[in-house]
Amino acid sequence: MFIEKRRSKRKYLYLIIFFGLIFGGFYLYNSPMFEQNRPTIQMKDLIYWNFKKNLNVRIYDDVGIKNYRVVLDDGTNQVVLLNKTLDGTQRDIDVVIEPPKLGMFFSKKDMTLIVEATDSSKWDFFAGNKNRFEAKIIIDSDTPSLLIVNNSYSITKGGSAVVIFEAEDENLDELYINTNFGKRFYPQKFYKDNYYISLIAWPVNEPSFKATIVAKDKAGNSSKSKIRLYLKERRYRVSKIKLKDSFLDGKITELFEETKPNKSIRGKVEKFKYINETLRAENEKLIHRITSQVSFEEKITNFTLKAFYPLKNAAAVASFGDHRLFYYGDDLVSESYHVGLDLASVGLADIVSSNLARVAYADFNGIYGKMPILYHGLGLYSIYGHCSEISVSKGDVVHSKEKISKTGVSGLALGDHLHFGILVQGVEVRPAEWMDRKWIKVNIIDIINNSKKLINKR
Repeated sequence: MFIEKRRSKRKYLYLIIFFGLIFGGFYLYNSPMFEQNRPTIQMKDLIYWNFKKNLNVRIYDDVGIKNYRVVLDDGTNQVVLLNKTLDGTQRDIDVVIEPPKLGMFFSKKDMTLIVEATDSSKWDFFAGNKNRFEAKIIIDSDTPSLLIVNNSYSITKGGSAVVIFEAEDENLDELYINTNFGKRFYPQKFYKDNYYISLIAWPVNEPSFKATIVAKDKAGNSSKSKIRLYLKERRYRVSKIKLKDSFLDGKITELFEETKPNKSIRGKVEKFKYINETLRAENEKLIHRITSQVSFEEKITNFTLKAFYPLKNAAAVASFGDHRLFYYGDDLVSESYHVGLDLASVGLADIVSSNLARVAYADFNGIYGKMPILYHGLGLYSIYGHCSEISVSKGDVVHSKEKISKTGVSGLALGDHLHFGILVQGVEVRPAEWMDRKWIKVNIIDIINNSKKLINKR
């Protein structure tokens, strides 16, 4: 009897120990101390490095990082750039890798950057979880080659010019033309490999103009070249316009109701300010977005252009660049720039495309009414506002002298006319230049043709 009780107690003791071991093991297995997740190493797997800037690597772990090591390997030799032991409490760290000293052994341009990290977990017999990440490093300390081949002699305020240049780098990443007013023009490939072309423009409301070509490679090396142009100042008209009640109660109220703004605006002057400022800004934003698009991959080999003549027997009824100041009574209530040329002939006159083009837009656009936009290549667009009808659709290809629309009074127009505009990569420019056959030849076509000759001689 005594022996049986003793065996029974021992049996219970074993069961307690057994279940204790199971629960203990289960607890330890799921304890943060013994977590099994490897540290995460966050970095690009392909890095271009000019040995001038630091590299950044992010390492994070659930329980904390105990050690990390960074090694640069050229396939023959290894250099330890970093080897740091931590207290194991930091879960997220940004590792800054400084460029190694020049002349250490780096004779190759392709290397491997190895990042190893160990966490503070007690897993793997207290050794912790480990992770290793390898990134391919391409050493590039050479700046891109940049040379201007040819450009227009001058540019007029509100006008256009063209530039052709050579840019070469095996790791070329960015190529653009920077201006002193924040606008970037993007070039297109031209004629032969490593040559580029771009139209540039001086906005009518900018007091000065500077343009610089910028070439950057993937390692961060950059080259710059200033485009030297003779700047021609031009004064544009300032018009003081008295707003009449008949205009505010008629056309403005009509257009206000047509556009249906999500705003509570009551007064006639407030409605005009909305149309002339808020709606105008929205409409021009759409135009600028569409007309800013160019294809970097498209190669320009030939570029021919006739003078624009969209409306037969037309007379100019409003000029480009007109700074309009609007008064109600004696109070200045609003202002705007007229960034097109208003042409009129007869009512519902045919509007034609002067050059081969692709239709980039064909729809209603607020103050511009029914408005087609045509793309002629090289970042050059033409727009046609206030039309009564549109005969083309987006994506259509139209040819010279092909009808695209008819004049009208849609949008913010009092009389039947055409608002004709030319834009260079989203910047409105003087239509008069592009309506002048001689100007186009001297300032654009001759520059392109002469540049080809120069390139062929190289």
